[in-house]
Amino acid sequence: MVYRDQFRIPPAFLIVMAMSGFTTATMVIAVGWVDLSAYLQGQPTIEGARLFWVLLGIIALEGGLAWMITSWCRVEMDAQGFRISYPPFVWGCKFRSWTEVTKIYVDTVSPIGDLGGWGLRLGSVGPFSRAHVYAFDEGTYALFTLKSGRTVGIQIQRTEDFRKFLEVMAPGIPIQDPKNRLGLPA
Repeated sequence: MVYRDQFRIPPAFLIVMAMSGFTTATMVIAVGWVDLSAYLQGQPTIEGARLFWVLLGIIALEGGLAWMITSWCRVEMDAQGFRISYPPFVWGCKFRSWTEVTKIYVDTVSPIGDLGGWGLRLGSVGPFSRAHVYAFDEGTYALFTLKSGRTVGIQIQRTEDFRKFLEVMAPGIPIQDPKNRLGLPA
């Protein structure tokens, strides 16, 4: 039995980035159009070269941010533990064995309200002060407390499948679900 899920930052956020990049590039071009035009036509000026590299830097920065925003976070759980892959923040797969997990806390989390943003968030959430939470949409999250004291949090989109998975693959790990988001028997 395997539980898989994948998430990404809402793609609508790319519209904000495109507007920001377009506005910045427009300002650079508007301020130095004469020098930039001369540089591109092979009549280099000191300011033309600087403006060209600034403009190229803006385009590269915006492209890199767009790549980070559109990358997928993939979660896979099996009998051995769980793996998280979220390039460029987590290269390869970050694996955690079930033997490292001391408890699972299930609660509702809002990425903006509780964590201050989307993506990999480091800091505190709820009662956990050393948390690494992969936050993408508001909803149900499983927060895995590790023996090291760190907490790893991931969103759970299919709570019924996740509950069944835990019953079969990780029956010895205590689950705290104060709002009964998983529908556990009382």
